[in-house]
Amino acid sequence: MPVRRVGVFHSTVVLAALALAVGGCGRLGDAISGDLSDRACHPDPETVAALRQEPVLTRTPPGATAGPTTETVSCGDEPPSFGMLDREVTGAGTADDVSRFYADLGRSSGWERFDHGVHVYDAGKPDDTRCTWRLQVVSTAEGTYRVQIFYTPRDLRPTCL
Repeated sequence: MPVRRVGVFHSTVVLAALALAVGGCGRLGDAISGDLSDRACHPDPETVAALRQEPVLTRTPPGATAGPTTETVSCGDEPPSFGMLDREVTGAGTADDVSRFYADLGRSSGWERFDHGVHVYDAGKPDDTRCTWRLQVVSTAEGTYRVQIFYTPRDLRPTCL
């Protein structure tokens, strides 16, 4: 699957497929009519701007340090296609502490936690177009986590309607 890079790419294709299947547009392949190769693949600047303001992306647990937020958009002729914002957080503490921090922060900013998430924290939040943003906090090393938000690129937005 070709990838259009905006910033630094962090490979999470399998996790992104899960993100869209669980919290994205549902059965994306069934919802798309026509040939995907006819569609351009672009980030959605308005969505990216809104996501960059989300407290779950801008705030960190006490004592933690956040790296730069990177953006990627996957493109190709096979679903799922997705956009992702990704930020590494270091020195954040235990997985339980990080989970509680993001659960409290997410709840106060409209994110709905997934009961059966497989990461430190998993949640979804509807956007204004009937699509769902998907948040996951993934442990990558002791005290180091990746905060990732997946969204539907603007060219595929009608698939959520």
